[in-house]
Amino acid sequence: MRLTAFALAALVLAGCGAPGIPDREPDAVGTVAGVLPGDEATGLIFLPDTGYEYFDQTAFTLIDSTPLEGAETRHDVAEGAHIQVWTDACAESFPVQCDVVAVQVLD
Repeated sequence: MRLTAFALAALVLAGCGAPGIPDREPDAVGTVAGVLPGDEATGLIFLPDTGYEYFDQTAFTLIDSTPLEGAETRHDVAEGAHIQVWTDACAESFPVQCDVVAVQVLD
């Protein structure tokens, strides 16, 4: 019984890997127009590709724990990079302000 409970717990935990890029289409695709570096966070000023204008001029905030692919750290995301962004809740303002779930640098 103890071995079965241990095996079940191990199986459940195996499905709880580190967060990464969500298994869905990105919410925003576009270019980094500016980088606002900081000790605690990095802001990425966003210029959207066609179809993602809702996010025009948004400053997406990345922290060290933000899942990031295509760059080693948030400090390595450069102006001019083409990115995909996954978001959670967004505040209806201009520019829109969203919680960042993950970022992928495409080039």
